[in-house]
Amino acid sequence: MQQHGAASTWRPGLALIYSELGREREARTAFEQLAAHDFADLPQDSLWLPCVTYLAEVCAFLGDASRAATLYRLLLPYNGYTVVVGATDVCYGAAARYLGLLATTMERWEDAAQHFEDALTMNARMGARPWLAYTQHQYAVMLLARNQPGDRDKAMSLLHEALTTARKLGMHALERRTAVYVEERPIPVPAAPAVLADLSQREVEVLRLLAAGRSNREIADALCISLNTVATHVRNILTKTGTTNRTEAAAYALRCGLLTE
Repeated sequence: MQQHGAASTWRPGLALIYSELGREREARTAFEQLAAHDFADLPQDSLWLPCVTYLAEVCAFLGDASRAATLYRLLLPYNGYTVVVGATDVCYGAAARYLGLLATTMERWEDAAQHFEDALTMNARMGARPWLAYTQHQYAVMLLARNQPGDRDKAMSLLHEALTTARKLGMHALERRTAVYVEERPIPVPAAPAVLADLSQREVEVLRLLAAGRSNREIADALCISLNTVATHVRNILTKTGTTNRTEAAAYALRCGLLTE
């Protein structure tokens, strides 16, 4: 029983590691096991809340809007609080950031914006600079995906702030993700879309459809390829563009002009 409890506690961390490495299949397998009973199998102990935040990150990586709704309901009572383990052991920053991620996954844009604003305020007030930088980056990605008037300017400001902090603190993974949006890259021309970063012609086609909100099944049908092939292309796109999930990849495509036609 104790071994089962320990496995249930650390499996969310393993799923998070897989998502950080871009290993979608492994992350999804671990995530689905935990989601089987709407996450009711998570031990109700001092690590429950951190585990839910791990799963919120994984859920956003996978773009699972249905499970995002469940996790959102579990996490919402902690809105306005900081996620900690023990009295002073580990701090995960404002719970509002994770709520913002989940709201983004569900495309509840106004809720996401409010949660991210709350997280910016709380993380700044605490002096939690790493979590503030993550909030700035994730808020910016949400704004780019929403793409309403004024969103891009605010997103770029947030990204510059996140990039500055990431470089000062040696947060190399966040620096790479943020630099994708901030640093100048060649803008593709319609006649040769394959010049977009290092993507192949087919990967550009997949990215264009992904950015238009198409599911893997819809992409497979549109391009007459298998679901496994689509999944492979999506993984390659995330790796080559330095993005961590479909929302970030869609925002990257918007920035590079793939949906201007």
